[in-house]
Amino acid sequence: MSWEKEPEEEELNNPYSGHVYSDEAEEYDPPRRPLLFRLVAFFTVLAFIGLIAINYWPVLKAPIAELVLNSLHYKKDIDKQLLQAVVKIDVISRKNGSSLAVEQKSGTGFNIAAKGLIVTNYHVIGGDSINITVSFPNGDTYPAAHWSGKPEYDLALITLDKEKLPTVPLNMTKPPSPGDRVRIVGNPLGLNNIIVEGEVRQYLTIKGQKVFSIGAPIYPGNSGSPVYDGTGKVVGVVFGSLHSNADQSESDLGLAIPVTDILKFDAAL
Repeated sequence: MSWEKEPEEEELNNPYSGHVYSDEAEEYDPPRRPLLFRLVAFFTVLAFIGLIAINYWPVLKAPIAELVLNSLHYKKDIDKQLLQAVVKIDVISRKNGSSLAVEQKSGTGFNIAAKGLIVTNYHVIGGDSINITVSFPNGDTYPAAHWSGKPEYDLALITLDKEKLPTVPLNMTKPPSPGDRVRIVGNPLGLNNIIVEGEVRQYLTIKGQKVFSIGAPIYPGNSGSPVYDGTGKVVGVVFGSLHSNADQSESDLGLAIPVTDILKFDAAL
């Protein structure tokens, strides 16, 4: 198994070469030459840009259409309350510790208290956050009143100080077992409330922390997503993905922190 980082650059071969129009067309139809030239040049450049984008932007390789269609299918038989409590987190933080430069990033989280207690990953909010906003699926957006995190667990809590917010239940008694079917709700690739389904594969130890892998597609933006068991309770928090080439077959797995680690995190504050 190996951690999947940025994809290696691929050598680009431009398939668009040669003449775009003939001398004969130039001689017999001169008035149309400028328009024809512009059109051919435009589509050639557009196609070439697309070729570069596909090779250098991994996000565009993701099966977005398949993600959306599968999510619509899963939404037919899931409690809508479980979707309403999954939020998008937008963070503005200092870039590389600078007091002047800032950067913006986003992730997923889920609410576990009516007054607003959002669980997400530490790496989503980071240690130099200036401003954090939390957006619910109904369109309501709230500024974070307070946030704190523990990098050793890669968990963070955000408080909102509101009332009657939708919540999700936690399963603190029965961790998922290999073979269990689970569902993940998150905001990958700029999409909102996307559901994916997969099977718990195995438990692993990464940097001294026990986590479990899931045979489900995980993309940027999924960090902090809740993992629901068959009863609709949260059993894990997505924090990354793993590329596996075991048994002469390659696969991409999601990685999740057991939800019981939230108790350790809370006790450590």
